[in-house]
Parts: sequence; structure tokens; C-alpha cells
Amino acid sequence: EREGLPAHVIEAISERAIPHFDYEDERVVYEFCSEIHLTQAVSDPTWASAVALFGEQGAVDLIGITGYYTLLSMVMNVARTPVPANLTTPPLT
Repeated sequence: EREGLPAHVIEAISERAIPHFDYEDERVVYEFCSEIHLTQAVSDPTWASAVALFGEQGAVDLIGITGYYTLLSMVMNVARTPVPANLTTPPLT
């Protein structure tokens, strides 16, 4: 929320619901990243939407950043990294 994501989107994600996005680029990124995590691939229409908005390099960058954050979460989970003590909102589970 601090970075500009609307509260209703955060709430939907925390409830594992598909959020309604105010902007097309946010919806495309959400669909792209959700699809790649659920199916380990993206459909042709999802790929085309990402390329149309961000170019081919941008779509490839989405794959890279998604993989990078997945790697970080795996490392933190295996290392049992604690939630920061100064966290003011409950973490997503």
C-alpha cells in the first residue's frame, strides 16, 4: 500500500481472490505472474498481453523477476527467516 497498490487489491490477494485492478498493466502483471506460478508457463494470450504492454524484453524481465522473488522466498523459508519485529501489518500467509 505504501508503494501505491490499492487497499482493495491487497485485501483480495490476502483473501486469495482475484483482485480488480484499476490499471491494465497491473492486471497483466498479476495474470502473468499468477499463471507462471500455477502452470509453470504462460498462455499465448497472456504472453501477447505482456509483450503488447512491456515489449518482449519486458515480458522476459517479468519471468526473471518472478523467478528471483521465488528464489528469495525459498531461501528465506528454508533459513526460517523471521518476520521483522517492526512489521506494522500482519504478513500475508
